[in-house]
Amino acid sequence: MTQTSRDNHFIPQFYLRNWSDDGKHIWAYRILISHKNVPEWEYRSIEKTAYLRDLYTTYMDEKEIDDYERWLGEEIENPAINTLKKVLKNNPLNSRDWESLIMLLAAQDIRTPLSYLESIERWGKTFPEILQSSVEKSLERYQQYLQQNRGIESPDQKENFCGDNLKVEVNRDNNSVSGGGYVKVDLQLGRSLWVQSQKWLLSNTVKALKFHKWSIVRPSSGYSWFTSDHPVVKLNFNDENNYDLRGGWGSENTDIFMPLSPKHLLFTQIGSDIPEKLKLSSKETKFFQKCIAERALRWIFGKDRLYVINKLRPRHIDPDLFKREEEQWENWNLYQSGAEKS
Repeated sequence: MTQTSRDNHFIPQFYLRNWSDDGKHIWAYRILISHKNVPEWEYRSIEKTAYLRDLYTTYMDEKEIDDYERWLGEEIENPAINTLKKVLKNNPLNSRDWESLIMLLAAQDIRTPLSYLESIERWGKTFPEILQSSVEKSLERYQQYLQQNRGIESPDQKENFCGDNLKVEVNRDNNSVSGGGYVKVDLQLGRSLWVQSQKWLLSNTVKALKFHKWSIVRPSSGYSWFTSDHPVVKLNFNDENNYDLRGGWGSENTDIFMPLSPKHLLFTQIGSDIPEKLKLSSKETKFFQKCIAERALRWIFGKDRLYVINKLRPRHIDPDLFKREEEQWENWNLYQSGAEKS
């Protein structure tokens, strides 16, 4: 019987090795620290970097499964490994290579802890209104079906965005002369929904990214790219003092990019026809570096200790927050499994 994979790397090890001299270690800069004496840079084992225990493990049919972790490996990571080797050698890329890089970028945009935190915040604000509107529209259609004496087909919940996390309960009032009642909708916001949404996005919405023109971008001479625990940047840019990093996969003029190595960065500007290879000026390179650092959640990774990082993303000293976050991730599986079992 195949053993469940529990150490889930949200940044693939083969990707981080592009910033490693020995293939086993990488320099890491921690943004949130417990006290001021923590060294700025740590030479860390890649195997023990950018992973969380049971990040993608879900509970189904009374057992824990790692189907999504395996799916990511087969569908996203394995095809990208050989393509990245071609990128590092500056070899020409074919259409299949570009697609594997796009899929890797898409996965890295939605599989990280930062993605989870932002998704939960967004869903908490938007889903109540969406569900209320959906129920009202469904009831209207139901009335139309009754009037037209038509049958009603039930959709396959596993094929939608929410999957089994969405529960609909119809309660009839048998004592009511008019045959009234109510509809109850429950949606569990947590790991299971997040994992389901990732697979749905990577199987459906990702098509929007494949229509864009992509390029491999080199930094200005004397500079290099670093990466982070959320390496994808979606930049909405007006000027250097007026921009945000919350663009979409299909938003016109949004710049989307992700470092691939110290000398290679995958880039598109939505709606623009760009060459397959570009080199940035020093000013452009420094601004891209700034965006990469600002988009990180808790870690920045580099091939060397880059002391400019402290200026781009100063460390935050907060022992209470540090301890709280450590405990939350340590108890992640216990809490999420409990919710999924119920």
